[in-house]
Amino acid sequence: MPNIRTKTKISFALTLSLALSVPTLASAAADTGWTKSSKLYEVRTWTGKSELGHTNGALNDTTFFHPYSAVALPDGRLLVSDFENHLLRAVSATGTVTYAGLDLGQDESNLPIGGYGDGPLLKSAFEHPAGMAIDAQGNVFLADSENNAIRRIGKDGQVTTLAGSGKLGSDDGAGEAASFDHPSDVAVDKNGTVYVADTLNNAIRKISADGQVTTLTANSDRPIEYFPGAVDYAGNFKDGPIASAMFNEPSGLAIDAKGNLYVSDRGNQRIRYIDFAAGTVITVAGGGTLDKQAPYVEGDYVDGSAVQSRLNAPEGLTVTPDGTLIIADSLNHAIRTLKDGQVGTLTGIATEFGKSDGVSASAQFNHPTDVTVLADGRLVIVDEYGNKVRVLQKYAAPASLPADKIIKVLYDGALVTTDVPAQMKSGSVMLPLRNVATALGYTVDYDDKAQAAILTNGETVYTIKSKSKKVTKTVKGKAQQITLNAATFEKGNRLFIPVRFFAEESGLDVQWDQAAQIVVIRNKQFN
Repeated sequence: MPNIRTKTKISFALTLSLALSVPTLASAAADTGWTKSSKLYEVRTWTGKSELGHTNGALNDTTFFHPYSAVALPDGRLLVSDFENHLLRAVSATGTVTYAGLDLGQDESNLPIGGYGDGPLLKSAFEHPAGMAIDAQGNVFLADSENNAIRRIGKDGQVTTLAGSGKLGSDDGAGEAASFDHPSDVAVDKNGTVYVADTLNNAIRKISADGQVTTLTANSDRPIEYFPGAVDYAGNFKDGPIASAMFNEPSGLAIDAKGNLYVSDRGNQRIRYIDFAAGTVITVAGGGTLDKQAPYVEGDYVDGSAVQSRLNAPEGLTVTPDGTLIIADSLNHAIRTLKDGQVGTLTGIATEFGKSDGVSASAQFNHPTDVTVLADGRLVIVDEYGNKVRVLQKYAAPASLPADKIIKVLYDGALVTTDVPAQMKSGSVMLPLRNVATALGYTVDYDDKAQAAILTNGETVYTIKSKSKKVTKTVKGKAQQITLNAATFEKGNRLFIPVRFFAEESGLDVQWDQAAQIVVIRNKQFN
């Protein structure tokens, strides 16, 4: 058994109603449509629960203690760094197992104890394992943050230390001669060069293929006085030549197709870009002013042009095949995108933390720290304080859906049967009123005298006539007019109404999948 040094916990971070099939790492065809329009996509929990723990087993039983990062393994499993459990966990379609690391028990505060030891996977030890990267040969590199070391998990099932020795510091050198200060992430290029976000050294480091560590950026130590007589050091900000550039707690890395490096500069609330060919560091998203006595730039939330955009403690990054940068914007509790000089929100209710799965715009996260794109195009989101691994994927249609060109209606994944198919008229999808309204829980009647359909939902009554763009909505005796985007009509002795009516009046998300000719009706949140 390898020599294990145990250590106690030291924190360092910045302060559906319808069950669908469980996502797996392999599927028939890649689909990254969420990078262009996420409206047909939804967030589902792959595994994990809101409560803390380290339970292995079935996906629904698995618990984590602040999962931090994820990479896809060559064998099809997802490897997750379980930060506070000091373990690496492997997730598959059948459940979760411990992949590497020892359970060393708990300290006097009943918190898991970390350690430091190389050796076989299940005899190795870690202390707050954080960001990970995988090379073309399937070797995994890990920022073992509290051990101030960069570890390598080889295909041979052995854990070794690539650089660092557990000692805190900022020394360059080879192997154990190098030292780090709570590294948060790593990235590896096609040549085997490993880049390190050395977070509390406020620096970007490089480990060459022969194990030599060098510091690429300038010393960023900036004295600040927290209160009279209490002086500490914080990071700084400066763009320009790589050797003189300054960072403030860099926390996430991603390499693009050119071999250049995106950096989440957490303390500066920016995404920086290191162009190795040009020899420069530039800001590509985010901003704000670093006050002289403040440790960090104040975070904010703004979508739009990259120059005007604002972030709040950005963490893990990934680059999609089309060059879009995906950002885990941790303290905005949202997943952001950077593409063609524009920053957008892919999923999450920005600035509002929560735990609900749902359609992309209504799902909630609690301090997401990493993102990674799977081979089939789905996006994995590591929700650190939510203690879950989540997946952004396209809605799932029933496998038994008829393969014809008739417009179909799905409600929370189930086919709504109609005796008269939905229709397309004047660019609007029109639904047969009785079938869909009944499926959504309305009571449907017909008033012969008024020649109108009557929909009732609790104390709300709708009066709907044919060939009209007006619907009368009556709540507790008070009537108002609703204007539809297209006039109702009758066909086959059935009254049709625009799909938008159900979206706006039922609080549902209603989308049109033109390629599949499917009306997708969903609750906005699934739990």
